[in-house]
Amino acid sequence: TYAEVLACAARMYGMPELGAKADAVRETVRRQSYDGTYFVDNAKRRPDGTLALSGERTETCQYYAFFFRTATPETHPALWVRLRDDFGPQRKQTRKHPEIHFANAFIGNYLRLELLARQGLSAQILEETKGYFQGMEALTGTLWENDTPTASCCHGFASHVTRMYYRDVLGIGDIDAVNRRVTFRFAEVPLTHCAGTIPVGKGAVTLSWTKQDGEFRYAYTVPKGFDVTVDTSRLTSLVPKKCLTNQQQQ
Repeated sequence: TYAEVLACAARMYGMPELGAKADAVRETVRRQSYDGTYFVDNAKRRPDGTLALSGERTETCQYYAFFFRTATPETHPALWVRLRDDFGPQRKQTRKHPEIHFANAFIGNYLRLELLARQGLSAQILEETKGYFQGMEALTGTLWENDTPTASCCHGFASHVTRMYYRDVLGIGDIDAVNRRVTFRFAEVPLTHCAGTIPVGKGAVTLSWTKQDGEFRYAYTVPKGFDVTVDTSRLTSLVPKKCLTNQQQQ
């Protein structure tokens, strides 16, 4: 986390020395924490002052390493593939990698979903959110702080899943209200249609799409004066077709 803060400050303030410090922190973490298979959560100080890894390895620790870019799918490909394919909500049934402690809803499961989003895995996000959240909805009609009803059972942070649905499933990628720009970024997900609206100032951004006859038909409205970018590069088996109902709001 500290390394990512340094990297952000370096970009924001044009201070490359902070970027170099971020790189050094990440390299230290990789050298001290990665055991060749997983990142170890912590270390213990020996009487002589040296550090010894505790051996405690958790699912959430791996997500922190990737989320804050100490690890990437390029630097640690085997670990990334293992996390992507073997972990997630189904692991409590498959019992794969039982030596790794399970993540909980906050914050490990959300970090996982964000990492899937970075890789453009929208269909997997849709499937895994069902695994994580459908049981909650069925039991209480709400989303919880934990993955068991042992804490808040109507937890505000859990609404982040809605943000992911709008961004990664519907396709409202970015809204820059200051510079008046909207980016729509579509992906192939196992739905036949989807629609949603996000308020922006006194107006709104609306987007809808349907799949029909091999076409991906989409329509949108944006506030007056907004520029629109549409990214259809991930529609590999569908032909994108913009409908004529995309007039800007007055």
